[in-house]
Amino acid sequence: MTIESANRALPALGRPLVVTRDLSKLFRVGSSRIAALNHVNLTIPRGSFTAVIGTSGSGKSTLLNMLAGLERPTAGQIFVAGQPLHAFSEAQLVAYRRRQVGFIFQSFNLLPAMTALDNVALPLSFQGMPKARRRARAKAVLSQLGLAQHVNHKPSQLSGGQQQRVGIARALAVQPSLVFADEPTGNLDSKTSERTLRLFRVLIQRFHQTWVMVTHDPHIASFADTVVSIEDGRITGIQHNVHEELAKP
Repeated sequence: MTIESANRALPALGRPLVVTRDLSKLFRVGSSRIAALNHVNLTIPRGSFTAVIGTSGSGKSTLLNMLAGLERPTAGQIFVAGQPLHAFSEAQLVAYRRRQVGFIFQSFNLLPAMTALDNVALPLSFQGMPKARRRARAKAVLSQLGLAQHVNHKPSQLSGGQQQRVGIARALAVQPSLVFADEPTGNLDSKTSERTLRLFRVLIQRFHQTWVMVTHDPHIASFADTVVSIEDGRITGIQHNVHEELAKP
């Protein structure tokens, strides 16, 4: 499947993969307590592409961090594939992040001294995968993303769009069930952003994964199946998009 064939229907959405119940997060600022999230109830189906949209300080990044196991809730519950993420030990959270979760960042977060291949293979080393296997998998994923000719290039030798693809490959190399993308097109021009978002839809279909993206941009969010609006730590609306390809018989 190519990027140009992105306008195809995603697989039928499955049963819930992520469920939050009365999820809250408080931060202490001096003598005050600020509610970054306030009783958030959310269900994310398997195989879906969900965008969480809000302005700076709305709570969208805090929500993503808690779903990714990077922060703990002050109150409430998070279930991923039926498992109580909110009750996990630190060791369980580390294992969850290493084996079930992929991350895509706005700033790419590539190590400048390493090649594209080594950047993609790096998270596999944390799983204890032998070097030959992790390099073979990294090369295969880079090839799937059209970067076969750039595996030995360092980030400084790549365009912004190519660097983002290396970041995507790194996220996919661990074969996660969940992919979290934090403002993933923030450093890309509009044309490259749209190409990247269409690629996201191709990858969701190809790998049958569940993706959650946070953004402040309604146009970026429109590429998702579901758009969750958040303001002052509360969900203010949920919109289900019907993409053009889904409307065709």
